[in-house]
Amino acid sequence: MMTYSILVAGCGDIGAPVAQAWQQDGQQVFAMRRGGIEFPEGVTGITGDLRHHDVQVWPEVDLIYLILTPSGRSVEAYQQAYLEGAQALIRAYQGRKRLPFVIFVSSTSVYRDETQEIDEFTVAEPDSETAKVLLATEQLLHAHLPSLALRCTGIYGPGRYRLIEQVHAGNPWGENRWSNRTHRDDVVSALMLLGQQALSGATLPPMCIATDEEPAPLWQVRKYIAEQIGAPVLQHDVVAADQGKRIRGQLLASLGWQPTYSSYREGYRQLTAEYLAAKVRN
Repeated sequence: MMTYSILVAGCGDIGAPVAQAWQQDGQQVFAMRRGGIEFPEGVTGITGDLRHHDVQVWPEVDLIYLILTPSGRSVEAYQQAYLEGAQALIRAYQGRKRLPFVIFVSSTSVYRDETQEIDEFTVAEPDSETAKVLLATEQLLHAHLPSLALRCTGIYGPGRYRLIEQVHAGNPWGENRWSNRTHRDDVVSALMLLGQQALSGATLPPMCIATDEEPAPLWQVRKYIAEQIGAPVLQHDVVAADQGKRIRGQLLASLGWQPTYSSYREGYRQLTAEYLAAKVRN
């Protein structure tokens, strides 16, 4: 079996299971995290803000996952996390004889927020300043290193209870828009598949979309959650949404990827059960 060296730059909720899966596959795995020293067993951990690592701290690797998290929702926080993080990575590797392939976790927020159907052939025209930073980061990486941007729809999964908590609290549902989401575990499986393809020498597109198979009206999702946790259904007539993006990915499917959680129902069925169990324990 061929052995590769892999770096997960951002070993958190998504990066940790990716690092663990590659380590269990027998690969040499390095991982970076901003704070803390907890890393998956067998993974070589590097702690500290990657923007400030000396060049020699960055290991020689074949594949890099860049999974960054801003400290807030401001443009400045996005620039510090994404653009400055990518710049640090480029400084570390662009002069080396062996250039690693970089998979950058991005977002479908790079598409204009208007009522439309979106896939990988839709031109990215971000209308928020933070989304412009994400697109600029994608373009910067493409200009300097072999790379791919995985544009994810709204990521939910273990411990991500924000929408459930809103429904449980009886908060107003607001406008009914189309919503799109991806379970955390499906993001991980997409990253693993793309990494395997990159290491095999396959020709990959500059970006692809990770999303489940069913865009859904937000009221419909909230209604399902309410029924699962016994919360009030605030809007009884769940009409079709007439605003928002409906996002479908084609390229990952063409590589053989299938989400385990094909719609919000599969994902929130499990997540609401975990939420209720945690409420009982607490």
